[in-house]
Amino acid sequence: MPVPLVPLKALAQAKGRLAPLLAPLQRRLLAIAMFEDVVAALQAVPALDAPVVVSPDREVWRRADAMGCRVVEEPPGAHDLNGALATAAAALRGRDPLLVVAADLPLASAAGLERVLEAAQAPVAVVPSHDGGGTNVLAWRDPASFAPSFGPDSAARHLTVPGAVRVDEPGLALDVDTADDLRLVAERLDPALVTARRLRDLGMLSQ
Repeated sequence: MPVPLVPLKALAQAKGRLAPLLAPLQRRLLAIAMFEDVVAALQAVPALDAPVVVSPDREVWRRADAMGCRVVEEPPGAHDLNGALATAAAALRGRDPLLVVAADLPLASAAGLERVLEAAQAPVAVVPSHDGGGTNVLAWRDPASFAPSFGPDSAARHLTVPGAVRVDEPGLALDVDTADDLRLVAERLDPALVTARRLRDLGMLSQ
């Protein structure tokens, strides 16, 4: 059963590119809201194991635990996402495929994730970010060979793995890094999502 890994950096550092639009506390609250929507989407897929949250932030650990997730505690001050993910995968000591899912995909849905799993019969399946550069979802069939390469232009690097396939899934392609991203997401959100409620609280969505 594939194991989802959801990395989330320290909330004090989250979504810094939204600083022109949101104050620090607002960015923190938005990051948690998007994370909760991603976890809910993962938990709605019967074929997935319980999400494993990788973070250095104690508040994230508490939220993850309350939502029924497992937690891998990333050492504070660690800035290497790839190293943190590799450490988390090693700590699981399993033989199940891995599914890395970004924590800022509020349009994620069970149906979209299931389409990625269908493609994950390939050794590696990649859902690029909407700008084509980043990797929003990475499915890796053989955990023994797990070698994430997140960072600028990571989608292209992940797609060089022999047998890798690209999956274009609109609900998983739109991550939220900039004010323009947030506006695009706001137009498409289900009003019942945690992110939609948070944006209403922030006065960024009509009631």
